[in-house]
Formats: sequence, C-alpha cells, structure tokens
Amino acid sequence: MINRGATLISRMAVLFAVLFTFTACGGGGGGGDTFFQGDNTELKLTLYDPQGIETKTVTTSSPGTVRVKVKDNGSNVVVSATTTIGTLFPASGTALTNGSGIATFQLEAGAEKGAGTITATATTQDGALTGTLGFQIGESGLRLGYFDDNGAFIENQIMIEPQTTLSAGGNAQLSVVVLTSGGERVTTAEEVRFNSGCIAAGQATINPANPKSANGVASTLYTAAGCSGNDNVTASLVGASAQAFGTVSIASPQANAVNFISATPQLIVLRGTGGGSRDETSDVIFKVVDGTGAPLQGTLVNFSLSTEVGGLSLSKTSALSDGEGQVTVTVSSGDIATTVRVIATVNSGGETVATASDLLTVTTGLPDQNSISLAVADSFIVENGMTTDGLTRTLTVSMADKFNNPVIDGTAAVFTTEYGAIVGSCTTVDGTCSVEWRSQAPRYPTLTGSTYVVSADNDAGIRCPSHSGPPIPCYEDLGYTRGGRSTILVHAIGEESFIDSNGNGVMDEAEKDQFENLPEAFLDNNEDGYYTPALPTCIANPNSKQCIAGQEETFIDFNNNQVYDLNDDPAVYNGLLCPPEGDGVWCSRDLVNVRAENIVILSNPYGAGFATILVNGSTIVQSVTSGTGYTAYISDAFNTQPPAGSTITVSTDGDCELTSQGSFTVQNNAKRGAFAIDVRAIEGDIFEAGTLTITLDPTGGAPYAETYSCGRFVNCNEIPTPSECTPP
Repeated sequence: MINRGATLISRMAVLFAVLFTFTACGGGGGGGDTFFQGDNTELKLTLYDPQGIETKTVTTSSPGTVRVKVKDNGSNVVVSATTTIGTLFPASGTALTNGSGIATFQLEAGAEKGAGTITATATTQDGALTGTLGFQIGESGLRLGYFDDNGAFIENQIMIEPQTTLSAGGNAQLSVVVLTSGGERVTTAEEVRFNSGCIAAGQATINPANPKSANGVASTLYTAAGCSGNDNVTASLVGASAQAFGTVSIASPQANAVNFISATPQLIVLRGTGGGSRDETSDVIFKVVDGTGAPLQGTLVNFSLSTEVGGLSLSKTSALSDGEGQVTVTVSSGDIATTVRVIATVNSGGETVATASDLLTVTTGLPDQNSISLAVADSFIVENGMTTDGLTRTLTVSMADKFNNPVIDGTAAVFTTEYGAIVGSCTTVDGTCSVEWRSQAPRYPTLTGSTYVVSADNDAGIRCPSHSGPPIPCYEDLGYTRGGRSTILVHAIGEESFIDSNGNGVMDEAEKDQFENLPEAFLDNNEDGYYTPALPTCIANPNSKQCIAGQEETFIDFNNNQVYDLNDDPAVYNGLLCPPEGDGVWCSRDLVNVRAENIVILSNPYGAGFATILVNGSTIVQSVTSGTGYTAYISDAFNTQPPAGSTITVSTDGDCELTSQGSFTVQNNAKRGAFAIDVRAIEGDIFEAGTLTITLDPTGGAPYAETYSCGRFVNCNEIPTPSECTPP
C-alpha cells in the first residue's frame, strides 16, 4: 500500500430526512379517533381508500392508508408495521403516533395480487401490543367474457375454439377478454387461472397454466389427456372476483383423433416482405390416429384458420392422411401482423373431432428502433484498459419487432467501436446475440492524440466546478474529449417506430406524424447526440471543443451516396408496416438502420492507480477539522471513477473519531466524473492529534491511500482563553 500526502478531493454527504405526517380523518371530516371502533384497549388497524372510506382492497390506481390506533391514545409511540404483499411506506416500516395515538402508513399495490396481512407492533409502558389486518390487492370491477362475431361482449363466458367436439388428446384454445368496469380492455397484464374437473384430475392440461392478458386478452391451450365427455371449465381473474365459464366436449377414446405435430416455422413475416431467412409460409402437420393411437391412412382432414385477418390463407381446405397418418397444410401470411391457429377437423363414425395447432405469429420479423438495446457485461470500466491489451467485455444486443416479438433468427447486427477492437457482427437467436470487445490501440483520437484529452497531465486551463483546484478528480463532467471513454455502436436493418393508435398493425394516414424519424446511424465519439461533422456550427467554426472532439465521428452510409442524410426530405415513416396503398404517399416501405449505443471506459493508472482530493465546500483541504463535513473525490487521470466492485474505506487514529460511513463499494455505471464519498470526524473526550486515512482497493489494482492530519477548531476569543491560545 502506498500512502501519499493530501492532494485528494472529498465532498460532504447530504442526509435527506423525509417526514411523513398523517392526520386521522374519520367519516364526516372529524379528527381524532372517530374512525376507531372497539374498546380502545388494543392495537387496532384500519385501511382507507384515497377518499377516506374504509376498504379491504388496494389497487395500483387506488393506494390505501393504514391507520394504527394505540390504546389509551398513546402519543409519541413508535409503531412498526410489515406486510406480506404490496409495499408499505415509510420504507423504514416505522411511524410515530400523533396526539390521538394514531400512526399512519401508506400501502401501495405491487405486481403480485391476492390476499395479504399487515402486522403492526408497538411497545408502550403497559407492554408490547400487536395487531393484524387482512386485505386484498387487485383491481375492482373487472369483467371477463369474450366478443362474438358481431362485436357483442358475452360476459362470464369463455371463448372456446374449435367449438366442435375435441378428439381424444386434441387441443382447444381457451380465451377471455378482460374489461374494466367502464367497458374498456385493460392495459395491465392481468393473470387468469383456468380450471376444470379434468384439469384437476390430471386428465387435461393447459399451457400456459396461468396466462396473463396482452391487449386485454388471456389465452391458453387446452389439451385433452384421457378426459372424455363434457368438461366444465372456469376462468378466474386473480385478485378479483370476475369469472367466466365454458364447456369443452371431448370425444370418447374409441373415436378417431387428430393431433397437432408441428408448425415450421412458427414465426412468419408479412406478405411481400420475405427473403433470406424470412419466411412468408409455415408448414403445419397433423396426425390422425384411431382409438388405440395407431396411425390412420386415407382419412379426410378438413382445415380452417382461427382468423383470416389481413388475407391469411391456407394452401388447401382438406387432405387425406398418408401411411403414417399425417397431413400437411401450408399457411401463407397476409399483410397485417397477428397470431393464428390452424384447426384440423375429422368426421368419423358420425362424430366430428378437431384440434388446433400451436400459435403462429405473423409479423415483420424486423427490429424497430424502440426495440433494440445494447448491454455491457460486468463493469463498464475496464480496469487498466489504457495500459493493458487483451482485456475483454461482452456486449449483447437484443432486438424485437414493432410488436415486441423477438426478431427472426439469423438477423445480423453490426458493431463499431471508437477505441479498442470489437468483433464486427453476430446473428441473433431468440432475438439476441453477443460479441467481444478487447482493449488495445487505438486509445486516443487519431488526428489529435492526447492534445485535447482532459486529464491530470493536460488540464488545458480547466477548473472543476465542485472545488477551486485543478480539474481532476472532479464530480462533474469536464469536457467533450473524455479520456478512455469508447463509444460502441450496433446497427441492423430495420424500421422506424410509430404509434399504432387504432391497433390495426399498419401505419395509417391518420398516424403519419406519429413516428420517430431516424437519420443515418453514426458513432457518437463526443457523446453529444449529433453527427458533429455535419453540424452547421462545426462547419462554420470547426475549432470549438465540441467540434474537435467529434471531428472523427463516422456514419453508416445506408443508401451509399457518400453523404450523411437526415432522412427528412420528406420525413416519412420508413418500414414494412407502411401499407402498399401508402407507399410513397404518406409513408415508405424502404428500410433504415436501427441502432443502439453504449460505453466502455478504459481506466488509466494515475500515480498508484487513482487520486483522491478532500474538499470542504468548494475548497481543497490538507487536514480535517473536528465536526466539519467534507467530500472526497476519487478518480483516475481521466476523471473516471474506480471500476465496479472497488472498495473505499475511511479510518482514523489517535483521538480522531470517524462519525460518517466508513466503507463504500463503487457501483457499476458509466458516470462522467469522479466517485464521491462523505467524510466527517470529531475529537474524543481528551483530544490528541490523529490522522484520517482514505484507502481505495480498486478492482484489478493495488490498494492506494491518502492520509490527512485530524485536528480540532479552537476559538481563542472565548473567555477564559483556551490554553492552546496562550504562548508558551
């Protein structure tokens, strides 16, 4: 460990205290404990809605207020409360009773729904008191049912497809629509539980077991597995009382059955947008068997679709099973994104049996701009990256289409880095793929090297706003040419994002202004959000710090015209969800580069690795005065905080006693500026000179310490004059 004299920056912590004061307000606006019922000898809990009405239900839109009454109107009593579901505030879980003996907590609903219990405890001069309160988290007034072909809502009924008798071992889709009390489809993901006698007996299965609603619809696939006859199914909304009912009819085991085998692929793209690994058709296979499970040859199987929206079609309406009992039908996509199932029906012995395929998804398969992101594994900061080659970080790109379905497998993502080296591309599986970034040259701009890089050795007259000294370490960002910060760009061929107000899956003329226009993608070296070489201010005056820092930025010339295009002449939506009739009128079916950026930071040793400055307010100090608050800033030579996981400890000796936090762990982020901690110490009962030491143990480096003398303030104007002020 290396100990140096005081040249560090530190900064005073600010403690935030939030005082929550609640007033009991029983019915009719009365105060005190008029809401409280009972003999006033127990710890009583009561739950109120935002209107002050007693309730047993809390929802995401209607939080609750929990009032805890302590017997005998005990004031200034600390009440502690916990809950088995939802979240209580204050976060500390404690509150103080007022003059009426009432402590108040706020209860908010979380993602989990169901019944819960709040337990409150308090200790008074009469002993420990405990009380409990049962409550429910869930939306009130929700309804279940489905819309028929005429658009009428059939309440309390489950939509079952197909509606004919299922074959033994066959499938049916069960679905319900969740409406609000006002008749609107819910926008939240509501969980629905399906159950029946056959399901409970293990003679039928559903997948998923507890589906959640999307766009107000919750669906599951019912599979007969030994059950026959009529199976009464109940759908129950978790966290609410709404239910829906339906009956699945299943052929007896002796009847012929038709079973779904496979659909390849299960994701197809819109009509007219295929090519490469993008298929517009899917082959769906069924198998016909007899009552013993043996394949049946020569059986006529009829096909239909659960929806034909957008022009979805089948290659044939029927086929005869082959020697293995199998039949194949091809589904062709339409021009609207949707999901669909193929229904296969067999007539045997005067009985009709049917089954449904797994869901097929019809989508663009292309990434859209608001569905691409780039993540850096482990720490953003690459320890010793400015001096060591071969250090690595894994970068993962995730892409989905307009409907947030993962993009087609094999979608190519292309990477570019400002510093270091990176694998140039990867292709997706389930919407993601990863590449490796490696530390090596270049580490500085090509044209200007380290000339404009803000560092401890080259501050270019910059002063830190947080203190009166040199720029580094400094809590703030110190300029455009930031040492060691490497921008990484990933881009892929995709489409712009738009708001589909009517939910029909295409860009209508009425929505032509509801999109994000994308210029050509570029590597943003100076992190200002602009392709700097094309900025009018930089064309007119290229010598500003912003312009110099961004002069080496490069763009992805999507249309190969060797000019950076803003794509705004005219600015129209570009993507395959532009309908054919709108192409060239209010939108364009041309594609663009979607893109995402992230940062890796090459850490640079400074002295023993990092530097620390201690400040009081805005003044750099060399010693610590008892009872005074300070802030310490820690950074490398480029004002970068230590790598994630690094630890910082503050210790004292002599009669100098630390009163602030003594240990800190650096979190993972790409902050532009030094890491800051708060420092405070006081003298003991009999003060003797001591020291205060700040020690950094950086990830991937050696410990480093700065030591300060620790004294106390003496007021020589006091009467009598302190002995320290009297000359010897």
